[in-house]
Amino acid sequence: MKPRIVVDTNVLLSGIFFEKGNEAQVLKLILEERVGLLASLETLEEFRETLTRPKFNLSPGESLAIFQVILEKCEVILNINDAEVKCRDRDDQKFLDCAHTGRAEYLVTGDPDLLDIRQVGRTRILRAAQLIRELKIMPDEELEKLGYRIFSKKGVARLAAEERER
Repeated sequence: MKPRIVVDTNVLLSGIFFEKGNEAQVLKLILEERVGLLASLETLEEFRETLTRPKFNLSPGESLAIFQVILEKCEVILNINDAEVKCRDRDDQKFLDCAHTGRAEYLVTGDPDLLDIRQVGRTRILRAAQLIRELKIMPDEELEKLGYRIFSKKGVARLAAEERER
């Protein structure tokens, strides 16, 4: 059975916009469905809203296309229950609650407020690099091109055009 993970917004964004690195490897695991990505309506809304920020310089169609690619890979967890552990940063609580309710094995983040918690229930809270080591995933040559191929301006424009045709 593949591991179930919750990934915070910044890890997803780093995987999308940077071709190399551990976050890109996590994104690859998600896109290849080697892990099960769990999300709540709250975590999805944060991701969707963040993609529309001017600093990412994406058109509405491009941000929608990226969002839909990730959404298609998610198991959306409804009826979220509060985790027994509370995060110092209330904005990050949604990730803990999603991981708790979805019985995720891992919550992947770079946020110190979450990393300091280390574990909530059965869910271990790890950085992307730790998850890669934990799953014994070795980097490969394709990884360097994965982010570019799917999420480059050209790739995003293609996804947006395909979405308009639907």
